[in-house]
Amino acid sequence: MALHITTHGDIDQIIATALSREFVRKIYRHCWGKNNTPYFAGNCFRGVLYFDERLAGKYAEDLGLAWNGWLSAPKFHHRTGACYEHGLTLTVDAGEGATRLGAAGLAVVEERPRLGDFLARIGEGEVLCVLGAVDKGEMQFTLPDFSGPFDPEKLTVRVERLSDLYCEEAVITGLAYDGRTLSMETGQSRGKNMLDPLLIDREGKLLDMYDFA
Repeated sequence: MALHITTHGDIDQIIATALSREFVRKIYRHCWGKNNTPYFAGNCFRGVLYFDERLAGKYAEDLGLAWNGWLSAPKFHHRTGACYEHGLTLTVDAGEGATRLGAAGLAVVEERPRLGDFLARIGEGEVLCVLGAVDKGEMQFTLPDFSGPFDPEKLTVRVERLSDLYCEEAVITGLAYDGRTLSMETGQSRGKNMLDPLLIDREGKLLDMYDFA
């Protein structure tokens, strides 16, 4: 008998990469030229970085760099998983019919990547950039040789918190039942929102558009 657990809620995809400071400055200059308010300039910057590969690619090419979209950027870190919290619920099927389970009260093991580990990889003239997308959908976990009954107190949620990178997201990196790791795969998803890009200098300071004026 197999144990199947499906998460329902948000799915995060987060990457950390390095961007040329001059590349970022070129995009902001373009956006300030089109928009005279910080709000619209910020939206423009996000739109170019996530969606306008042609324009971003032109600015990169001007600097002798390559840009093929945010998911193709060289990654220091890449994590995809269900978002812990944000209304997360789980459906548990242990062979006796599916039951719904809330995330509250489950055992959690946390890992927190440290900003300093990423900053050590940033080159001269670069900034650390944290990018990501939030999708409505499901993640599916399976333990193939399970013997019941299911006991929620034996379920452990492994979570990666990104607060040290100024990011509020917490991503489920796995589930374990009675010490045994479940396999994980992405289920159905419905719609996508992009996270505001986070830009961090080599000293660990969170930057805004005025730092690139």
